[in-house]
Amino acid sequence: MNLSKKAKLAAVLGGLCAGGFGAQTASADGAGAVLQEILVTATKRGDASTLDIPASISVADEDLISKRGMVGMEDYLRTLPSTNFLDRGAGRNGIIIRGVTASPQDDIAVGVYIDETPVTGMGSLAGGNPDLKFIDMQRIEVLRGPQGTLYGDGSIAGTVRVIPNAPDLSGFSAEVAGATSSTADLGGQNNMMRGVLNLPVIEDKFAIRIVGYDYDNSGYYENTAGDSATKKIWADEFGGVVTSGEAGDDQYTGGRITAFWQVSDDFDVTFSHMTQDIEQSGIPESMLALEGKSRTPFQRRDGSGESLKIDLDVTSLKMNLDMGSYELFSSTSKAETKTLQDRDLGAYFGPMLGVDDMPIYLADSAHAEQFTQELRLNTRLDGPWQFLVGAFYQDYERTAGQKMTFEGAPELDAFEGALLFQSTFGDNLKQLAFFGEASFDLTDQLTAVAGVRHYDYEKDSPDENDGVFNGGYSAGFVESDDTGQTYKLSLNYRHDDTTSFYGTFSQGFRLGGPHPEIPSDICDTTGVPDQIDSDELDSFEVGGKFAFADGRATLNVSAFQVNWTGIPVKRILDCGFETIANAGEAESRGLEVDGQLLLADELRLDYGLSYTDAELTEDSAALNAKSGDRLPGSPEFSASLGIQADFSMAGRPMFVRADIAHIGDYYNNMQQSGLAAGDFTTINLSLGAEINDSVSVDVFARNLTDKEGLTWVETELGDGRANYIRPRTIGIEVRARFGQ
Repeated sequence: MNLSKKAKLAAVLGGLCAGGFGAQTASADGAGAVLQEILVTATKRGDASTLDIPASISVADEDLISKRGMVGMEDYLRTLPSTNFLDRGAGRNGIIIRGVTASPQDDIAVGVYIDETPVTGMGSLAGGNPDLKFIDMQRIEVLRGPQGTLYGDGSIAGTVRVIPNAPDLSGFSAEVAGATSSTADLGGQNNMMRGVLNLPVIEDKFAIRIVGYDYDNSGYYENTAGDSATKKIWADEFGGVVTSGEAGDDQYTGGRITAFWQVSDDFDVTFSHMTQDIEQSGIPESMLALEGKSRTPFQRRDGSGESLKIDLDVTSLKMNLDMGSYELFSSTSKAETKTLQDRDLGAYFGPMLGVDDMPIYLADSAHAEQFTQELRLNTRLDGPWQFLVGAFYQDYERTAGQKMTFEGAPELDAFEGALLFQSTFGDNLKQLAFFGEASFDLTDQLTAVAGVRHYDYEKDSPDENDGVFNGGYSAGFVESDDTGQTYKLSLNYRHDDTTSFYGTFSQGFRLGGPHPEIPSDICDTTGVPDQIDSDELDSFEVGGKFAFADGRATLNVSAFQVNWTGIPVKRILDCGFETIANAGEAESRGLEVDGQLLLADELRLDYGLSYTDAELTEDSAALNAKSGDRLPGSPEFSASLGIQADFSMAGRPMFVRADIAHIGDYYNNMQQSGLAAGDFTTINLSLGAEINDSVSVDVFARNLTDKEGLTWVETELGDGRANYIRPRTIGIEVRARFGQ
């Protein structure tokens, strides 16, 4: 049967976002390869084509994740338009979209989800985002722009969804993989093992999928304290312990078990539990005053050194009932994270006490638990109207503690054994929200969508403080509550099966809360607020999505302007405590372009670039910044280019892929002073071959030119520290598959 060109394109070109396409596939009439569509679930209305989503979205499917060798978020996010990933070591990262951040090392402006489960803020020390490994993932979805109506608190700049593969009812399958690689410069050997088992238990009814992995990564920093004459002087002065060796090596160990039950043709249940443990030896950052990637920390009195440990557990239950014209969905989840961190802060606190350095350690701990329940009803009605209504409940509890100790010889302790600093604090949050969207087909080509979210929350923050640097004992308990709404309005014009244009107004927000107590005995608390208000963001976006050349090319263009008010700004007081206040307004505007092109049936080009101009629009004394100052943490320009060739040799499939990504420069402050981060270009290469029907081998090189790029510069602790991208890493991975 012959298909018309229009019908042929409609069959394969539902999604026109660059991320909305995966590997090439044969066209419907066998005339040649076309770009294969990837459906997404970002709209919470089931599978949808990106052509019908009036927003900028990028998607990576399982094939792209594999061939690009993506292991973690930095491998993907840093290559996307208007997106930056601040890698500060295991579990200590930041995601910035469209320049929306004032304190990049602390801000959480991007929501992160594991499938339907929110894990925003469940990273290191119950802050930041969890450092997830891309093991057995179906796809990664990145939505740029505020997602306040559907995703609520935290998605003020965008949302990242990591979606694992579901159990397969159709048959048994398994995969085991191992890899080894070597990192240049101060790095060493890295090793990986992982396995996936898909086991149908009851034919066409019940299946289990089990995933396990272990990653051992060498550090590429060094501890040179034992070789530093200056450090030895202060070690002798206070009886401190110093040593030398590697710093920053880490291990990720985790797993996931998922059970899928097809109860009936209309009702299914999915249960999942995942766990991940991270252990890191040493803090992966260098001191700017030293040469190379080195740092000079003291050890603790017992010889132990700086370390980090993060445990994450996520349990979820999904239920889906198909009632024909209506679909009822429930997502119940619990997430828990625990963090222990030890670090030397003598170079920061020493000058406050009149010396350059001394052996002072800070032990950080945090434990957070979060229960969420979301219930939503989606329609599939005949006619122009469709609706989505939902309710969301969140119960979040966090307890954190800090204790500072002198780790030199007791007889040389200038504090004579006194408690230096101890603080216990936390947050207890309960939130209830109702949300909905309605879409109406104004014509066969033009669809309008309106959305609203109403939220209501209560939050309290107890704290208890003691020690010399706390001015003695104090305790506090502060409460706050608030309610509000966010709105969305969009128009999507589908010109034909290959072209759409859209315009969207959307809002985002982050919940505020009570301000932690600051000891007034040792701090000037003038201007310190009692309450941190919710900050809000209005976004205006227009764009177009195009497919052409008979399905062999796509182009996506979007332009945006963001108006951000009530920015929460962190400021370090002279006494060393930090305060947060809503200060300043900002705007961000920019242009994003991405797409794909089939140069030949077996040769694909992926491209993306963006320009972002994010700046203050009014003076801010709290930030020591003026209107027009650029927001920190986000490059003005970024670009990426990938080229992939799929071919056969000796009758076996092979591929070769090269990816180039450029990140423009950015600063950690609005004055654009000091050392800039960014301004680097990385090249990654992959070569893969199927040896037989079961075994495949990939050879890879990451950061091929061994670029020494800075991902973050930290001056908050006084002595100046920096984080680098991983040096050139070359390795090999072998996979064996069994079953279907």
